[in-house]
Amino acid sequence: MDVATLIVQEFFDQYARSRSTRDIDPLVSQYADSCMFAGPNGAQVADRPAIRAGFPKALELLKTAGHTSTTLASLSETKVDECYAMVRARFVWHFDRGGAPPVDVNVDSTFMVYIKSGIPEIVFQHEHDDFWQVLRTRGVLPSQG
Repeated sequence: MDVATLIVQEFFDQYARSRSTRDIDPLVSQYADSCMFAGPNGAQVADRPAIRAGFPKALELLKTAGHTSTTLASLSETKVDECYAMVRARFVWHFDRGGAPPVDVNVDSTFMVYIKSGIPEIVFQHEHDDFWQVLRTRGVLPSQG
């Protein structure tokens, strides 16, 4: 791991664990009441109820594609001010698809995390690549036709 405070390290370890176990409540609680998601296809603002509504379908799709675990491979934190940190994280998503060889997919993300009273929450999440397209390219998901 790179440089990160213990609070941020534990926060993103939990983030990866919740994705591995498909435990939606702890995962959703890591996001602010309103936050922004951005990536190669643009940006959107979402509130916690919308995030909660979207996770079950996405996590189930990943499960059917053979997702077995998500691990935190690297983490670096840059303090922006007394309340905010910019965090760069690399996650490894592991897919085991039965008879096919397992596939590990690296996902790079940048987060803005608001930390108050020692409790972090994600206010902005930027995906460096289109996650679903990467899964299609790696053969985890079928190509769009």
